[in-house]
Amino acid sequence: MTIRKFVLLIVLLALTLSACNAQPTPAAMTAATPNPIGVPRFEKTDCWFKEPPGRDVECGWVIVPEDHAKPDGKTIKLAVARFKSDAAQPEPDPVIYLEGGPGGGPLKSYPLQFDVLFGPLVEKRDMIIFDQRGTGYSEPSLNCPELKELALETLNQDLSQAESSQLATEAAMKCHDRLVKEGVNLAAYNTAQNAADIEALRQAMGYDKINLYGTSYGTRLALTALRDQPAGIRSAIIDSVVPLQADLFGQVLPNGMAALEKVFTTCEADAECKANYPNLRQVLLDSKAKLDKEPAKFTVTLKSGEKKEALLNGDGLIGALFQGLYLTPLIPTFPRMIYGARDGQYDLIGGLIAAQLAQYDDISQGMYYSVNCQDEVPFADVKQIDAEIKQYPAFEALADKSTLKLCQSWGVPASAARENQAVSSDVPTLVFSGEFDPITPSIYGQEAAKTLSKGFTVEVPRAGHAASVTEDCPRGMVLAFLDDPTQKPDDACLSEMAQGKFEKPLNAADFKLSPLTLEINTGLGSLKIDTVMPEGWKQLAPGAYSPNGKMTDQTAIMVQAAPIDPDTLLNLFTNQLKSSDFNVEFEQTGTRTANGIEWTFYSGEALIAAVDIALGQKDNMTYLILMQSPLSDRAVLREAVLIPVIDALKPQ
Repeated sequence: MTIRKFVLLIVLLALTLSACNAQPTPAAMTAATPNPIGVPRFEKTDCWFKEPPGRDVECGWVIVPEDHAKPDGKTIKLAVARFKSDAAQPEPDPVIYLEGGPGGGPLKSYPLQFDVLFGPLVEKRDMIIFDQRGTGYSEPSLNCPELKELALETLNQDLSQAESSQLATEAAMKCHDRLVKEGVNLAAYNTAQNAADIEALRQAMGYDKINLYGTSYGTRLALTALRDQPAGIRSAIIDSVVPLQADLFGQVLPNGMAALEKVFTTCEADAECKANYPNLRQVLLDSKAKLDKEPAKFTVTLKSGEKKEALLNGDGLIGALFQGLYLTPLIPTFPRMIYGARDGQYDLIGGLIAAQLAQYDDISQGMYYSVNCQDEVPFADVKQIDAEIKQYPAFEALADKSTLKLCQSWGVPASAARENQAVSSDVPTLVFSGEFDPITPSIYGQEAAKTLSKGFTVEVPRAGHAASVTEDCPRGMVLAFLDDPTQKPDDACLSEMAQGKFEKPLNAADFKLSPLTLEINTGLGSLKIDTVMPEGWKQLAPGAYSPNGKMTDQTAIMVQAAPIDPDTLLNLFTNQLKSSDFNVEFEQTGTRTANGIEWTFYSGEALIAAVDIALGQKDNMTYLILMQSPLSDRAVLREAVLIPVIDALKPQ
């Protein structure tokens, strides 16, 4: 999900200001060096993305057979990027990241956020991120723009589950027919072939041993690699586990319900949450019933910056909340979201809907269907799905029967029985699960670990899906495990995560501000600025503060200064956002005078995030204040934090 992009905005601002104060240098160019002899092979090429500042990145194609059973047959190209280690003498075994989905294209999503998400992992060894076959920049691409077009066309329509399923099937089959006409062998796009690609990548890039790091579907891929090609794997980290033997599709509804129930019972057991959000379960049911009768309409801002009218019915509410549980940084707001829906406040829900639409750019749907129609759906218990729907009729939207229907026409064979059997391995493996994960519950991690003789299980408290990518505590455990895979990492930091709370209703009066002096590097020297910050907020970057001091905090404010004019600075920041796949349209929303500085306000939206910028100039120095916050909190945080920071700001 795109919450990982939400945390990028403060980072982009820092990069923009660094660019303002640095001399431009020519972009590094790497000539392609094709090797026409044999597969697998690695061919260097220019990177397909803007490289993170200060990072040495090598990009290239790994050429592999489309069908590994036919090594002399047709070949395909995997887009691979090697993010080189900070160490003078890196460890010889890199980390290879395996994205989820199936169908996720990480090289389109992560490069400009690399330091936030993966920076610590390259302190000692290289990290390789690649787009799996059929995804991202890899060729051929199995993306289905037909499905995105359908989603946009029906965004403001009140469709039943049956209507939505039928339209999705028709659009997906248009994609299917186009891909087949283009010569794609859809049967070659499954997890076993994908795992063989990992071994081919290892050989082509000349590594003796590798470490696998998979999240979501990437865990199923990692487990398959452990089964099929264990000799070259030093260790594996799997987060939000999909065991091969799990009935993923048959259990989507009960897994989602279990996660929701966990939220309800956790809130009920907390006196403050129970007082702030009584009868949370019934409030959700009542809100769904109300939206079923009278759907809500509101405007959402797409990743492109375009605004579209969206309709929200009861099924849409359940679907959006289900997606919200994936995102660990959003979980503290979950009761507030439910009560907001009750009260007709859909800002954050609308942001989640926009984030779901953004997935059509990040997920190769053709790969998603090809994998699932071979590896998952043939083993699904359809009768169990029907029974679960009868048990939880209000939550039928969680049961994905449309994929089961589509697979009848996708035209790929069911995988062999071994693709539905537990993987046994003696490779050291660290197994993470999130307490509130709605799709891959902790029991999945426990089941997978039963046949991993050197497996260590960890449940991350109050976490959703793939928390080790965004949260400091499990990330630290990943680093410790890479240092010594024979030992379970120290998990003492989990106790702090377990103390987390659901957020109470936000009120401006609850914020207390304290004086603060910032020292800002302007490129012309150091400048001290007096202002205020909310008490308890922690520094997350020079001049930037957030409630917890983490880049994954939903709320953050940054104060900076640069010796350039305001319009140029705003344009630089806007262009940085565009280069990160966001097209935020900033509108001028007002002015303010404080301490002899004339401030101009600009506002924009980026999926679930509100972005407010204040620009002021004095003595040829431009002062910039950026506030990012959840859409639902913009008004309160503007009053309680942004305006006071502006009013108190005085250059020394």
